Amino acid sequence: MNPLKAISLILLATAIHASAAPKFALVRVKDIYAALPSTTVLQQETKKERDEIMKNERAEQLRTIIAELQTLQSQLSDKNKPLDEATNKKLARTYEIRRQEAQTLQQDFESFKAEQELAINKKMVSGMRASLQRIVKMSTKIAKEKGFVTVFDSSGNTNTGLPFILYSKQAPDITENVQAAIKDSDPAEKPVEKAPTKP
Repeated sequence: MNPLKAISLILLATAIHASAAPKFALVRVKDIYAALPSTTVLQQETKKERDEIMKNERAEQLRTIIAELQTLQSQLSDKNKPLDEATNKKLARTYEIRRQEAQTLQQDFESFKAEQELAINKKMVSGMRASLQRIVKMSTKIAKEKGFVTVFDSSGNTNTGLPFILYSKQAPDITENVQAAIKDSDPAEKPVEKAPTKP
């Protein structure tokens, strides 16, 4: 066979194989999400709303009653300053009444806290989902523009705890492309909707 013809056949076979081979790319979704300004805003708002729960009137009242109970307990158990029987009975009665009030208020506050935490978590999940959808959309757009057939999240794990990508040899990583493209469209400056607070 003519050597030139043989080389041409080899090059043709290589080109066919190369064109037939799927083009994969990687993207680190976790890194992109963490770097988004909107992620920082969401985290700050979530922390602020959780802190506000502990500033609720119920929490303030509960702290006041607990402080009173500690004072009463200290007076009742102080052996250096023993109380007369009448004072002891009066303080013990006051202690029991305040203890019951604290118990009722504790239950009320825990119910309020659970409701607020649920609302905050729903808002947080909604914000995360919106950001992840934007990352997926932008990753898909860039992958199509660059001619990739499939894009894998190299920062994700399977339900067994193992990474999705067990091995890759010089696979293109489009993380920086996605970050650059999504940066200008990040709605971090928009006010984050606050979780409703029950009075």
